[in-house]
Amino acid sequence: MEFESVEIRRLLAALTERTRKGTISWEVAEYDPICFMTEMGVEFDGSETENFAQNIAFCCRLKTGRSIWLEAYESIGFPSPRGFPSPSAGPALRGLGFYIIRFLSPSGKVLYQSERIVTKREQQLLICLLCDAVFQNTEPYFLHLPHNNTAQFQKYLHHHDPGGGLEDHPLSQLMKKFYRDNRCLEFHLLAISCANGIKNGK
Repeated sequence: MEFESVEIRRLLAALTERTRKGTISWEVAEYDPICFMTEMGVEFDGSETENFAQNIAFCCRLKTGRSIWLEAYESIGFPSPRGFPSPSAGPALRGLGFYIIRFLSPSGKVLYQSERIVTKREQQLLICLLCDAVFQNTEPYFLHLPHNNTAQFQKYLHHHDPGGGLEDHPLSQLMKKFYRDNRCLEFHLLAISCANGIKNGK
C-alpha cells in the first residue's frame, strides 16, 4: 500500500487518536541525545549545512502481538550553507524531520514500511501529528532520565568553532539546555514548527 492510500491515512489517524487518548502507549527503544553536526542537505541542493539533531526510535507493542516502530531523525539549523550567522542577521530557522514507520508481525516480519522526509509540515501533516502524539506520550520517560553533562556538548561546539561564535549563539545555548534536560518533545516541536520550506535563506 502507498503511504497516501486511504487505508494508511486512516491507520495513521487512528494511531494518533489512540496515542493521544492513552489507549496505546509507546516505549523508547533507542535514544541519541541532541548533538551538533554538519551534514549534506538532502532536502536542498546538496550543500553542507550545520544543524543540531536528535535521533530516537519508538516502539508500540499491540495486544495482537504485532508492533509498530517509528524512527525519528530531526534537525534544526539555519537555511544558509555558510554556517551560523549573527542573531542580527535574522534568517529563519530551518527544521527537518526524517521518519521511518514500520509495522511488524508477531514473528518480526515487516508488513509495511515507509520513509518520509518532512521539510514542510503542512505537506506531511499525518506523520507530523502522529509524531507529536508519540513525543507527548513518551515525555515522562525523557524527563525522568538523569541530566546529561554539558561539558562534552560545549567541548564539541568549541571543536567546530574555536572562535566561540557557535558556543555563544542563542540557539546553541538553548540546545545545550535541551541536551542537559533531555527535552526531546520541545526539540521536536521546534524542529517541526520550523519545517517551513525555506531554502538557503530565501
